[in-house]
Amino acid sequence: MQKRLEWLNNFGYIENSSVRRTRTTLFLMPLIGISETKIMEHHPKMFINAHIKNIIDKEVVVVLNKLDFTEESITFILLQNLNENFIECIEDDEEYLLYYKIPQHFYEDFDKIIEGKYSKTSDGYKSVILNIYGVERNTKDHKPYMHDCLYPDDIKRKLYANYLNVDVNLIDEVSSRPRLKEYELFKTINQLNENYEL
Repeated sequence: MQKRLEWLNNFGYIENSSVRRTRTTLFLMPLIGISETKIMEHHPKMFINAHIKNIIDKEVVVVLNKLDFTEESITFILLQNLNENFIECIEDDEEYLLYYKIPQHFYEDFDKIIEGKYSKTSDGYKSVILNIYGVERNTKDHKPYMHDCLYPDDIKRKLYANYLNVDVNLIDEVSSRPRLKEYELFKTINQLNENYEL
């Protein structure tokens, strides 16, 4: 098994054969001109996750499974040369690491996402996100869809407050902020080995 996937599995980030997505994948990857859906068109299991490489420089790393999907990954990587946000691809034994720079006009939105202030992002950002994820809402329980995160209403705030067992007046956002140290910031397989004794 690919070592990163093994780590994700050992630490509970794989459920029903699916990797739990980072906030980077959901909220930031669309800003560099790609989406999980577009990557998965090449192969549903090729994409592992996206992580923040550097908060100050506002860079994102997309991790592809080279070990099992070399040919599909290469096709996707070749297409990235047309992406103006693409910096470089670094290859190791098991994965391809694709580096991207967040466009400058989304810098403030990047900062808001890092702070967990999804509803405070710009209309331009929200338009990009909703064009990918749609406008569907979840009014059945506390789990937010993208539209709920960007436009939280009183119903969603009440559901989220009930879930957290807090007063609804304490709820501004309906999704937690990114867990930078634990899951969002990129770590190489060697760093995972060192930090978590894989």
